[in-house]
Amino acid sequence: MGDSDFLTSGDDSDRLILNVWHEWEIADGERRITLCVETGAELRPGLEGFDPARLDRLMQAAIELKRKSASPVDAVRIVPARWTI
Repeated sequence: MGDSDFLTSGDDSDRLILNVWHEWEIADGERRITLCVETGAELRPGLEGFDPARLDRLMQAAIELKRKSASPVDAVRIVPARWTI
């Protein structure tokens, strides 16, 4: 995992992770926190630009962010960049 995986350097095409945020789900008085990781990487196998090795790096980077979170995180959600159709 290199610095370009995170928000701190590179342009959008170089970075795996473009944005991160926490979402809370509350059901029956229980709170569940999801770490959402926005990426510009192609997530759909079979489409141009999909790279299994890049997806593996993205998952490892997301897991590392989960571990470093100040809040206890129950799940990680990887989402495509808002401009990706």
